[in-house]
Amino acid sequence: MSVQQPSTPDLKVSRHGQMAEAFEIFATGMGPFIDARMQGYFSDEISWAETAANRMGRPAEHGATDPLFQLLVLRRFWGPVFADFFGPEVRKLVDQLIESRNLWAHFSLPDDTAYLDRILLCIERVLAPVSPEDTTRLRQIRTRLKNPTEGDTNSTVVETVDSVALRSQLIESESAFQDLQDRQTELADQLDLARRANAGRQLRLSEVERELLEASGRTEVLESYLEAERNSRNRLEWLFVGFIAVMLLVVIILAS
Repeated sequence: MSVQQPSTPDLKVSRHGQMAEAFEIFATGMGPFIDARMQGYFSDEISWAETAANRMGRPAEHGATDPLFQLLVLRRFWGPVFADFFGPEVRKLVDQLIESRNLWAHFSLPDDTAYLDRILLCIERVLAPVSPEDTTRLRQIRTRLKNPTEGDTNSTVVETVDSVALRSQLIESESAFQDLQDRQTELADQLDLARRANAGRQLRLSEVERELLEASGRTEVLESYLEAERNSRNRLEWLFVGFIAVMLLVVIILAS
């Protein structure tokens, strides 16, 4: 009698499904928050979703509950609607999630657990201030993603107080690390801009110095020309005076 071996799960399909679940958790948690904010911003419109879709040049049938539509709304209306609630670092996370959502839709997500884990962490960081109770479900997905052979999607994960505290500290550490990386990138960009600005000022200073040297050279030439003109005029004046004196002498001689 042969023993039937357990089937090996298709990890790629499993990961795609887990990311779909994560984006749905995001959409469900963010929906009421985005709806309230956008209704307040488009208070004179019948449907803020339709108005926002028109402004973004997208079909209105995607609906306000679609996670990609929600992410695009966050990015498009960040300044007037969401910037006062989220920190500036969250905007970069939104861009990353838009990219990953598009990759997911085309079945093109990298087959890299570390990359998928970062995306799940981005979802958690954006969702946590709005719907903190959903972060536990996202953490469960991260756990299943890292350990696909342990348990199934319906298993209940029992965590001790210490493990919860450690997990919370890990999340905070990862968030702090990401913040430091973002700050480092911002400082590097600012340094690069400062260097470019300084190089531009140095170039302008060199041009001004060259123009001053050219102007100084032209001034010296003009002074030499004026000096020559003065000398020539003085010679002409003396010649004229000498001519008048000779004419007076001739007149005197003829008169005598």
